[in-house]
Amino acid sequence: MQVSSAMSIPATTFELHPMDVYNICFILKRHKEKEGPRSIRYILKPGEPIRLIFEPWNYEIKCLRSVYTGNEPKEIKVWGRRRLLLLERLIPVANSFKVVLLGSGLPSFYVADLGDMNFTLGLSGWTANDWSRLGNFDLLAPRAEADAMTMQKVFIGLKEKWVEKPEVLASRLQLDKSLVLGALSAFTQQGKAIYDLNNNCYRVRELSRETLTLESLRFSNAREEKANRFFDNRSIQFKADVSEGKQKLTGTVKEDNKAFNPELVIDSDERIVSGKCSCNFFHQNKLMQGPCEHMLALRIAFRKKQNLY
Repeated sequence: MQVSSAMSIPATTFELHPMDVYNICFILKRHKEKEGPRSIRYILKPGEPIRLIFEPWNYEIKCLRSVYTGNEPKEIKVWGRRRLLLLERLIPVANSFKVVLLGSGLPSFYVADLGDMNFTLGLSGWTANDWSRLGNFDLLAPRAEADAMTMQKVFIGLKEKWVEKPEVLASRLQLDKSLVLGALSAFTQQGKAIYDLNNNCYRVRELSRETLTLESLRFSNAREEKANRFFDNRSIQFKADVSEGKQKLTGTVKEDNKAFNPELVIDSDERIVSGKCSCNFFHQNKLMQGPCEHMLALRIAFRKKQNLY
């Protein structure tokens, strides 16, 4: 997972005192979950201490040394919490820890301020970024809306300084900040620039001699592209039922005057644990090559509906 690509998504940022990070590690070392959900819920209210709730036990930590300074209340759920123990050795020498959350179920970042240097830990949410999460994170990253001439102007401008904050670059080039951010987002996805999380700036870093096209980067495979097209065309109807803590999704996806009937079961950690479909791809491969485009479309429609509430 690249930080530059992930940070194309709006983030929630706050700081934790080292002792609050110590308490997080203490809970993780003292308790070992046997079943899901294995998440941390961040409860963020303006002007109040940051609270963390560890599921499935619902143990709560109130970070009295760390007050949330944002403008609106938020509740964000993240996974991959056991890897936070990597921060334990930094607690004695860290001045503070900056936390950057992209949203529930999305990557999270922890930046340790060590004085003359910083250490950044990025967590994807799961140990393996497998097919159970397709159609979720990649499709959330914004696409460039700047025209070709503006894109070129922004990239040449960034190369003049090699590192610059987006608002400073926009002012220097006399361009709207939203256009500059759109162009910079495209460059990070194309491997031509990276985002410096700690300093909130972009740096020129061309990872490929040949320019990578956005279309080639947007989807991991043709099935994911088709699933997104089904959603855009409103070709999906579905319903969700809860049973034994799991979400069962059933629905219909229309494709070329044909109707397919995908089903998915999602556990409390929001992972696909089983699924089936009436299409040929599923009958030939089952789930050994991942879900078909109809199951992915069902997953995308469910996630989009959740984000509306």
